[in-house]
Amino acid sequence: MHKVNEPLELALLYHLNSPVPKSYVKQIPATELRYLPEDPFLELPKAPHNNPLNELLAARSSVRSFENHVMPLVCLAQLLYAGCGLHGLRQVDGQSYEARNSPSAGGLYPLEMFVSTQAVAGLGAGLYHYEPRGHGLHWVNEAVPADFVEPLLQQDYIVNANALFVFTSVFMRSMCKYGARGYRFALLEAGHQAENVCLMAVQLGLDSLCIGGFNDMGLNTILGIDGERHAALYCVAVGTGSYQ
Repeated sequence: MHKVNEPLELALLYHLNSPVPKSYVKQIPATELRYLPEDPFLELPKAPHNNPLNELLAARSSVRSFENHVMPLVCLAQLLYAGCGLHGLRQVDGQSYEARNSPSAGGLYPLEMFVSTQAVAGLGAGLYHYEPRGHGLHWVNEAVPADFVEPLLQQDYIVNANALFVFTSVFMRSMCKYGARGYRFALLEAGHQAENVCLMAVQLGLDSLCIGGFNDMGLNTILGIDGERHAALYCVAVGTGSYQ
């Protein structure tokens, strides 16, 4: 048995040994639970209905079917920018840090963002890597959303999505400073960026579906990353929802 002596190794070992099991059950009954139900309860003021952010939050929902519509390239650009776009530099204690649209522990930004596209006006279908510093795309390969159905555990809801965003982490960017805790930070940051994408989708009149269940090896292989030092964490499909 491999003996782990370093906290960094232990964090990465957990990642490698926590895949979705083959006996994955899609339907599990929810357990009713109220935290501290016997403690005093203070009712709070209702959130105002005319707050634009509240309206976006209320309108966001998960869809499980997309229609085959064309997405303007500017919409894809806004979704990518919302997730992890760079809008300047900040000075903190005499040091310069990138100012992005999502928070990151220590300003280290361990996440990378891939997007698989189809039916995006002016952009060839395939898999791209987003570069926030130049706000542009690097071509990776020809994988379109349908190619991800198998590693996403046969979730064929995504077949007609215009874009499948995949958030990955280069763990050592964060762990070099925070040790094993940096692994947790990477997971949290994936959630921050994914929510930004979902809210921008609502603003653009689009729909989204967040996906956290997938075959790690299959997904990492399509992306061309090793799955150990650089691995997929989370996915978001975006397109025009079908409500039939």
